[in-house]
Amino acid sequence: MKLLRATVLVPLVVVLAACTAIPPRTSTVPSVDVERYLGTWYEVGSIKQFFSVGLVNTTAQYSLLPDGSIRVENSGNYFSPDGLESRIVGTAVPVDSTNARLNVSFTGANGADPPGNYWIVDLDPDYRWAIVSDPTGLSGFLLSRTRTVTPELYDELVDRAAAKGVEVANLTPTPQYPPA
Repeated sequence: MKLLRATVLVPLVVVLAACTAIPPRTSTVPSVDVERYLGTWYEVGSIKQFFSVGLVNTTAQYSLLPDGSIRVENSGNYFSPDGLESRIVGTAVPVDSTNARLNVSFTGANGADPPGNYWIVDLDPDYRWAIVSDPTGLSGFLLSRTRTVTPELYDELVDRAAAKGVEVANLTPTPQYPPA
């Protein structure tokens, strides 16, 4: 009987432990002023996702929609400034009053259910740069209001991202070429 209990209880404990929520690796800034965050951001570095491999001149444009959600338009060109354009439009909805955690969706309906998939983990007080990830730290985006940053600032952003729990081992610079 003891053996039967052990063979049933041990797997049950393992399954239940696997079902518990994993605490986030990252944390967010205390609050974000949405009005100041709106506008154009240049991606100066990122952990490439399958859809972003080869993109250059990548930008994110945020604008307020009448319903209070945020329009998100991401764009870039494949491999060169005059390469095939990639553009996708979606929405972002804050999941709490800090506006530092949002749900971003490019597939239609979007909700404000926590924890969010777009976490602003670090932000310049003057909104000149931002570091964005998610609760796992497996995604990462270094954003700037300017097309390029100095090598020193880029290195600082990578260090800051690592300190905030972002997995920076696969973070790479995003080329930004001057307009033609």
